[in-house]
Amino acid sequence: MRILRLAVAFGLLATAAACGGGSGSGGSGDKVELTLLSHYSDGPSKEGLDKMIQEWNKENPKIQVKSQVVKFDDLLTTMTVRQTGGRGADIVSAYGLWGGQLMKANVVAKVPDDIATKIKAEYSPAALGAVTTGDTLLGYPTELNTYVLFYNKKILAAAGISKPPTTWAELADAARKTVKRDAKGNIQVEGLSLIQDGDNKSVHPFLSLLDSAGGQFLAPDGTAQFDDAAGKAALKFESDLAAAKATNPSISPTKQFRSGGVAMAIQAGWWIGSLKTQMKDKYSTDVGVTAIPGPTAGSKGSLAYGFFMGVNQRSKHSAEAWKFLTWMNEHKTADGKVTETGKWLADQGLIPPRTADQAEYKKSLSDPNLAPIYDAATYAMAEPNQPGAYEAKTALHNAIMGVLADGKNSDDALAQAAKAVKPQ
Repeated sequence: MRILRLAVAFGLLATAAACGGGSGSGGSGDKVELTLLSHYSDGPSKEGLDKMIQEWNKENPKIQVKSQVVKFDDLLTTMTVRQTGGRGADIVSAYGLWGGQLMKANVVAKVPDDIATKIKAEYSPAALGAVTTGDTLLGYPTELNTYVLFYNKKILAAAGISKPPTTWAELADAARKTVKRDAKGNIQVEGLSLIQDGDNKSVHPFLSLLDSAGGQFLAPDGTAQFDDAAGKAALKFESDLAAAKATNPSISPTKQFRSGGVAMAIQAGWWIGSLKTQMKDKYSTDVGVTAIPGPTAGSKGSLAYGFFMGVNQRSKHSAEAWKFLTWMNEHKTADGKVTETGKWLADQGLIPPRTADQAEYKKSLSDPNLAPIYDAATYAMAEPNQPGAYEAKTALHNAIMGVLADGKNSDDALAQAAKAVKPQ
């Protein structure tokens, strides 16, 4: 699912540690009512989750689950405000990047050891990394997205490029050959987009390139690692393309790729669904997807971000909440091939985080463009989520945009961003 711009009130998290609470009994006798707070407010995401909840409620009359939904932009604020007021949901669905903040504020409970052992054995490394802070697993991984290189087949072919780039040199060459400008020098077709729609739009493409060079965003203790040789090389690569005017941060790939205004873009896998809807028949003829190349032949990189479902530390019914989540994430479809949750996610165009589900869906991918997205889950850098990660991401975004938009020196920009990172 695309990451939208976060409307976050992180200041509330400090007070959330002192207050908060889970829901009480929802009925008479020993009947328990659990509340589940998520951003699955419409479309197939809501329909699929509601279907599973209804199935559970029918089979478990003494443990009833009630869904509460808000828009993604409001999810973190709602979560923390309700926690502060003692009205926190028993089960929370959250973006992995928030994990460290939620753990620090005592909003999410430690996963029971027996459940954690099963999750660690059955889910992909990328999915686990995206929802683990330090050594602490935050819950069941749900949504998983990876970054890949989207390209317009016809634009590349017209520029004499017969296959997608496999190294940074080939990527830069393709970007320069495909860019088109009008008589005044304004870009009509951007060669390579290095921004994406959503949260800190410049960071995810950069981290994917950083990963392809063997670099790292943050150390486990939260200190900056992106200003090393790999980071400098990745941002220098972006800086050179900006200087050559083959990339321009003012161009939105989500708006202009579909109409032929962008030749290539580093984007997340969720974009597949949007492009199919927007481009219709042109999707199959025009759109290609490949791994994001690295500086040398054979190297590649990606960023994985995820969501998770965990239990509120102050829930009065944590045992029942874990029982529901275990059922939700383990029970199989009627044919027994995949889990219901895996199907729910795959039906939305998302990568199922459970390894067995991924393997089953990879056997029969109807769209060849999905294969690189699934493959990236095996090697992608997991987006870090320890306390302070969001602030570090903002500092890095400011540095990258200073280079791409204002022509600042890339090494100086990275050094400045690294100094702004404050481990918590």
